[in-house]
Amino acid sequence: MKNFAAHTTWFKVRVLLCLGMVLGLGAVGTLAAWQDTATTTSGTFSAGTIDLTLRQASSGTDGAVGVGQSFAFTDFTGSGMTPISAAVAKSLTVKNGATIKFGYQIAVSGSGTLVTDSTGLDIKIFASATCDPTMVSNSGAIYSGKIGGAATASRTLVPAATDPLCVLAWLDTAAANTLQGQSGTITLSFTATQVP
Repeated sequence: MKNFAAHTTWFKVRVLLCLGMVLGLGAVGTLAAWQDTATTTSGTFSAGTIDLTLRQASSGTDGAVGVGQSFAFTDFTGSGMTPISAAVAKSLTVKNGATIKFGYQIAVSGSGTLVTDSTGLDIKIFASATCDPTMVSNSGAIYSGKIGGAATASRTLVPAATDPLCVLAWLDTAAANTLQGQSGTITLSFTATQVP
């Protein structure tokens, strides 16, 4: 019995040793495997830009270049206005000076009694390359009415494209007598938003 037990124990030891050798050879075989790697790097990614530029006819130079900048529309002015005066009409060109197509809107606001009074100035904005005071009676304006109305519908411009506008202002025929000697300024706020 003792020999049998010793023999069984010796057999188990030999089996374990054999397994260790097999496992050891497997590990050595894995470590000896040849390898190769490769990587790839993309091209440069860059963000586009939105740049709404304004130009008045007399200056011939661009203004409001850059985010949030202001532009002095000094051509658009009137003096000695009365309810029977002709309208002031001035050209203003909007340009997409960057790389992204955008839609832009115009909001019209103002300050000063002549502008903010409900019987004061009226304004129209046309998308038109021609611009003269007689256009007051024309239909199809993209903005028409008093200062502070709803912003215009969005107008789309692709990169490098321009959109000529005609801006007109006149004193309402129903202007109150108290507006004599009053003044004010009009602000056109342009907002450009990326479109697909």
